[in-house]
Amino acid sequence: MGPDHAETVRDDAVPGSRALLIVLAGYFLLNFIVRMALPHSLELDEAEQSYFSQWLLAGYSSQPPLYNWLQYAVVQVFGLSLVTLSLLKNLLLFASYGFYWLAARQVLRDRQLAAVAALGLLTIPQVAFEAQRDLSHTVATIFAASLFLYCFFRALNRPSIASFILLGIATGIGGIAKYNFIVLPIAAFAAILSDRQWRSRLLDWRVLLAGAVALLIVLPHALWLVDHFEATSGHTMRKLVGDDTNPIVAMLEGFGSLALASLGFGALTTVIFAAAYRERLREVIRARNDSTRLVGRILLFSLALIVLLILFAGVERVKDRWLTPILIVLPLYFVVKIDAAAIGLQPGVRRIWGVALVIMALIPSILFGRAAVAPITGTYQYSNYPFQAFSEEIRPLTDTAPTLIVASDGQFAGNMRFNFPSTPVTTLSTPTDIRSLPMPPHRRILFVWRNSDGSMPSGFPAGFAQYLQERGLAGTVPQARITALPYNNGRPDDRYRFAYAVVDIPG
Repeated sequence: MGPDHAETVRDDAVPGSRALLIVLAGYFLLNFIVRMALPHSLELDEAEQSYFSQWLLAGYSSQPPLYNWLQYAVVQVFGLSLVTLSLLKNLLLFASYGFYWLAARQVLRDRQLAAVAALGLLTIPQVAFEAQRDLSHTVATIFAASLFLYCFFRALNRPSIASFILLGIATGIGGIAKYNFIVLPIAAFAAILSDRQWRSRLLDWRVLLAGAVALLIVLPHALWLVDHFEATSGHTMRKLVGDDTNPIVAMLEGFGSLALASLGFGALTTVIFAAAYRERLREVIRARNDSTRLVGRILLFSLALIVLLILFAGVERVKDRWLTPILIVLPLYFVVKIDAAAIGLQPGVRRIWGVALVIMALIPSILFGRAAVAPITGTYQYSNYPFQAFSEEIRPLTDTAPTLIVASDGQFAGNMRFNFPSTPVTTLSTPTDIRSLPMPPHRRILFVWRNSDGSMPSGFPAGFAQYLQERGLAGTVPQARITALPYNNGRPDDRYRFAYAVVDIPG
C-alpha cells in the first residue's frame, strides 16, 4: 500500500485529476444555483442552522456543534442569507469528494482509479441526494470521514509529526461532527491492531500526539455534553431504541434494521460497480493485497461495532443515514479490489464516469422538480411554504417596538430568524437550555404558530401561556389572529395558514 507501489502507465483516455475537480466544482455550483432558484423558504436543517446562528455555544442540541460553528462563522462574516446557507454546504461537500479522492490515492497502485473512488460517492443515495436535499450534520460527517480517511492512510504511508497532527485534527473534527463518527476511527485502529504489518504504528509515540490534538478539539463540547448528557442522549436513544421489552425481539429488529439500512446505503453502489466491471468481476472479487485487507477490515470492524450496539446497548432502529461514516468506505473498498486485480482501466472507468454524469444531471433536476411540480401534483415541499409572505405581513409589528419572536417549532423559528435577521427569535421546542440564554431587551413578544400541514391552527397554545406565566405575565391572553396565504408556486386556491398574537410588556 502507498507510495512504494509502482504506478501503472497512464491511460490518456482516462480523465485526469484536473478534469475530476472541474466537473465536481461545476456540479456543486449547479446545485447551489438550483437552490437559489427555488423559493427562499427553508428546509428543516437549513432552518435549524438559521436559528442556531444567533449564538456561538459549546453545544446546541442532540448533535455535536461542528456544522453550527462553521455556519455561525460564515453568517458573522457574510450575513444570514440563502447564499451563506447553501454555499457552506456545497463547499463542504466539494471538499469531501476532494479528500476522498486524496485518500484513495494513498492506497492505490494506479492512482488514475482514485477518480473512480470519488465518483463512487455519487452512487450512495445518502451522500449524493439526501445530503444535498436537506442535511447539515450528516454533511459535516461526510466531510469528517473523508478527511479522516485521507489523514489516516497518509499517517500509515508517511509517518511524521505533521501526519499525526493532521490525523488528530481529523479525528477531533469528526468527534464534533456527529457522534456516530467515532465508529470509524475505532474500526480503523482495530484494523491496524489486527494486522502485523501495521501494528507497530500503534506503538509510535506520535499516536499520543494525535490523541492530544483530537482531545483539545473535542474538549469544549465534551465539557458541555457532561452537563447536558441526559437531554442529548435521551433524544438520540429515542431514535435508536424501540418499545419492545422482549430482548430477543429487540435484537431481531435491530439486525433487521441494520440489514435494511446497509442495503439502502450500499446496494446501488454495489450494483453499479458490479455492472461496470462485469466482464472481470470474478477477478475483482478474488483480488487481494495489503490495501484490500486494510480497507476491508475497516468495513468489517465498523459493522461489528454496530452489531455490538444491537447486542448490548439495545439498539433496534439503525437508519441508513446513521451508517454514513461507516459505509462511506464502500466505494473505496471496491476500487482497491479493482486495483488489486490489475485488470486495466477500461471499459470500467468509462462506465463509472457515464453513470456519475447521469447522476449529476438527475439530482439537481429532481431537487428543482420537487418544488416546481407542486401546482400539478398539489404536493408541497417545505420550500413551497409561504414563510416569507407571512413575515412581510407581520413585519410592521416588529418595526414599532423592540420585539422578541417566539415560534412554536424549530423550523418556524429558523424561517423567522431568516426573514428577521436583526430580531431575536426563540422557540419552545429546543431540546437544550437555549431558552435560558439572555435575550436582547424587548418591549413586545410576537408569538407565531401553525400546524405543520398548514391546516387551521388552534387557539393560543398552552405552551405560550406557560411561557408568559414564567415571564411574570400570567393572566395575559392575547388575541390570536389567523392568516391564510398562497403557497410559493402553488395552486391558486390552496392556502397555508399561520397564527400570531402580540403581547406588549408593560412598563
